[in-house]
Amino acid sequence: MMPPSSPGPKFVLQARIKEFAIPPITDGLVIGREASIGTVALQKALNLLIPDHFEHLIIDDEIIADVLIKSILLRRLTKDRLVKFIMGQVKPFMSAQDILQVQLDLEILLTGEVE
Repeated sequence: MMPPSSPGPKFVLQARIKEFAIPPITDGLVIGREASIGTVALQKALNLLIPDHFEHLIIDDEIIADVLIKSILLRRLTKDRLVKFIMGQVKPFMSAQDILQVQLDLEILLTGEVE
């Protein structure tokens, strides 16, 4: 009696498909000091897709060099608060070679009296 032949490996492929967003980033990029592409090149590419939509923040740090952030966010949050948040919350997860995409969910709670 002959042994049954092996059916061979089974291949399973999974794909996630969604609409391509323009620009291909959400709220901003945190760019490491030794990133493979520089801030100027990234800024030019973003400006071609959506002119004057992102603001460039220069960071004086050994790991983070720059932040490109949606201008509208800086109307709701000061640059100092944003940089403090990035330095405290994002920087621990990156190296100087990284370029990290950030999505910021900003909620402002207001309390006041009206007459």
